[in-house]
Order: sequence, then structure tokens, then C-alpha cells
Amino acid sequence: MTKEEQNVIENSGRGGIMRIIFLFVLMVTVASLFPVYMQNRIERLYETSESLRKKVDLLNREILLKDFEINKLSSMDYLSKFATRAELGLNGVPVKVMVTGVTNE
Repeated sequence: MTKEEQNVIENSGRGGIMRIIFLFVLMVTVASLFPVYMQNRIERLYETSESLRKKVDLLNREILLKDFEINKLSSMDYLSKFATRAELGLNGVPVKVMVTGVTNE
């Protein structure tokens, strides 16, 4: 073997070791960045969850307000005042009917 062939063999051996070291450093870098990525991802999910919870709370509040308005509008006091304003006769007064405990026989 000539000196040139020995240099080529030695250089290729060093290049292989350098590639392995480079890949190892790259894997360590990626592995060290993974927890940061996961933390950021979890933080975004918590923010999304919080915004959705706020929307749900607002929608539940609107539902409660609508239920309150429905109960107010269907109360006997409101219906009798409406009958007076609309000049309905005694037989024309709307009556709130609630069916409870009826069997389907």
C-alpha cells in the first residue's frame, strides 16, 4: 500500500467517526428540545381549553337569562296584566297549563 492509500483509509475512518459524533450531537439536541416543544404544545392546549370554557360559561349564562325571561313571560301575574292591557274578557284570559303525572294509557 502506498502512503496515499493509507491516508485515504485513515481519512475515511475519521469521517465515519465524525458523522457518528455529528448524528449523536444532533440526536441529543433534538432530544433536549422535545420537552420544550411539548410544554409549548400543552400550554396552547390549556389556552384553547380556557377559551372554550369561557364560551361555555357565556352560553350557559345566556341560557339562564332566556329561561328567566320565559318564566317571567309565562307567569300568571304577567299573563293577567297582559289580559288587562289587551282588554281580554274574563273568558279570554290565557291560563298557564302544566300537565303533570299523566299516564299514557
